[in-house]
Amino acid sequence: MRVWLNPAWQLTFADGRATFQGEKKKYVLDDRGGTVSRLAEALEGGCDDEAIEALTRRDPDCGGLMRALRTRGLLIESPTGPAGDDSVHARQWGHLALHTHRPDEAQRRICDATVMVMGVGGTGSVVLQHLIGAGVGRFVLVDSDSVQLNNLNRQFIFPRAAVGEPKLAAARAYASDRAPDAEIELVDRFVGTPAEIDEVFDAHPDIDALAVCIDQPIGSISDAVTESAWARNVPSIFGGVGMQRGFYGPLFAPGRSTVTPKDFAYAESAGSDAANDSGSLRSTRYSFGPNNTVIGAWMAAAIIHHLADITGLVEYDVRKIIDFETGRVTDQAR
Repeated sequence: MRVWLNPAWQLTFADGRATFQGEKKKYVLDDRGGTVSRLAEALEGGCDDEAIEALTRRDPDCGGLMRALRTRGLLIESPTGPAGDDSVHARQWGHLALHTHRPDEAQRRICDATVMVMGVGGTGSVVLQHLIGAGVGRFVLVDSDSVQLNNLNRQFIFPRAAVGEPKLAAARAYASDRAPDAEIELVDRFVGTPAEIDEVFDAHPDIDALAVCIDQPIGSISDAVTESAWARNVPSIFGGVGMQRGFYGPLFAPGRSTVTPKDFAYAESAGSDAANDSGSLRSTRYSFGPNNTVIGAWMAAAIIHHLADITGLVEYDVRKIIDFETGRVTDQAR
């Protein structure tokens, strides 16, 4: 294992001081003795354990400095560094490094994961885009629709030439082009009853996460899917998009969430405050592309962070409701 300076932080030297600059924090260190400069030089290409031990023997101040930097998340550990990584998700390294000292392990978990996307329409297509970009290695896509011309204002994985084709075939073509090594399984069926949901899960028992992107009718089918996933210990997340408001989450993860899908079931939310309740959202035939993108992207972010074990960025117990007209985000708790 090698130790590196965290690439998510910018390090500059001036007037005997070393500054680690982030977007929300910065750390200013006294470097008049040159300790930070010497350590930064040693860690520029990564430093293995033996080299670190030799460095701290020669320069005891480096040992204390390394402990301080590690505590503040300014060091990471990885067999290789971000330089020269020309993979699709190379630019993701800095984000992972910002939230874990083992970005290589976080990326490996993402790449090894299997995600089911149930519905590859308005939100599901956005979720798929981001999961592919993040490096998810295996997909199970569930849908039964064909691409329509009026899908193209928000479902950007489909080219105009795909109009009339099954969405699954067009989605696989997109995914295979972006990630040739990804494994993609298609389930061409309409899922509308608990029995049909169970049949899909029975055929695919090795799912690491589920994005629920079907909403006809909104509420009843998503409740049934998330409850079935919960019973099978499959983490799942649902999002919905209306004309003026949308929502996503929680990411129901057995063993981590303190709420269950039943706590957020549509029937249970009847009569509550509509301004802070996803239960007041109803299906609509109309859509505005950016709204679907917002909800789908946040759903994808929750799944990616969960897979990477960056749990501090995942809402496991709270549903987020977004007012598209004001940008205001409110929490819907149990």
